Amino acid sequence: MSELNRMLSDLTSPDNNANRVAAATIPSTWGFRFARVVLALVATLVCATGIAWAVSSGDHHAAVSTEVSVPSQVLALAPQETETPAIAAPSPTQKVSTRDRNFVHVNTVEERVRVTPTPTPVADVPEPVLVVQVQSPKADALPIKATPAKAAVIPELVTEPMVEEVAPESSLSVETIALSGEQLADIAYDKAQKRAQVGDTQKAIAYLRDAVKYDSNHIAATNQLAGLLYGRNKLRDAESVLRKGISANPSSASLKLTLARMYQQSQREESALNVLMAPEHGLDGEHVRYVSLRAALAQKLAKYDIAKQSYQWLAEREPADGRWWLGLAISAEREKDDDAAKRGYAKAITAGGLSNESVQFARQRLAYLNSQLAKGAENDR
Repeated sequence: MSELNRMLSDLTSPDNNANRVAAATIPSTWGFRFARVVLALVATLVCATGIAWAVSSGDHHAAVSTEVSVPSQVLALAPQETETPAIAAPSPTQKVSTRDRNFVHVNTVEERVRVTPTPTPVADVPEPVLVVQVQSPKADALPIKATPAKAAVIPELVTEPMVEEVAPESSLSVETIALSGEQLADIAYDKAQKRAQVGDTQKAIAYLRDAVKYDSNHIAATNQLAGLLYGRNKLRDAESVLRKGISANPSSASLKLTLARMYQQSQREESALNVLMAPEHGLDGEHVRYVSLRAALAQKLAKYDIAKQSYQWLAEREPADGRWWLGLAISAEREKDDDAAKRGYAKAITAGGLSNESVQFARQRLAYLNSQLAKGAENDR
């Protein structure tokens, strides 16, 4: 009991009450006044910024509604209240001391100010004019003016004007052009060249046959077709193509030369010579090649009269070519025409264009003929 009495006496002592209960600190009024001034300045800056932004956004033809919150600080001093702090329940014999505590209550009221700037009137924009011009084969160009759709002005968004194109009715005409046989032959010949370049000879032959069918006078197509057929060992077909071409073009030296060379390569010199027996003055060109091949074949087949005539014609046309003089001299010697042979050998030596062996041969034959003539003169004495 003595211990309990001692504790109760400590609780009721004035020193203990002063230590246990502390007076609440009253906040300073100067701090709230300073905060109020700062908040007022901030609110003024925000309001001015909002008004400036609203005015500037009016240039974009949009109505802007801006709300600016202007907080104002209303400081209301609440009546001083006497408040008794809640303390743990003391013992029944404990004395409770109370102190007055003053509080300051701050009420903040937001004032909303609505700023509605007057929208700037939108100037009328001239509507663009679209001119559509359509050309037709039999009608003149007709300009058409399309009415554009007007652009709607929406706040904060301005769209570009919509333009609607109106296409006029145009007439389409299909005209059939009839190509001649020569034009069709040229088209087929060009296709054959493309196929031949890539190595497709089968397609090339087909196109060349079409070209010859469209135009029998197409000499290039006839020659190439015969050459491709001959290369594929189709000799009969190649000969038939050339024969038909020569029949359609009797003055073509090119077709006759192709057929003669084909016979020559097939060891058919007689047939080749027969192809070249036509007179050279009736040919359309390549006279020298035509006559020179005929002279060579005739000399090989021992038909010296034909060879002599042919070489004589060549020597008169090209006197600077020693080959023709040498051929003429050999043919004349086989014909026992020693005077023509001597003259031919002498021309061959001086004309040039021969190899050293041919020149040596011509000198030997000329010396032999001169010696034979000398012996014959002595015998006549």
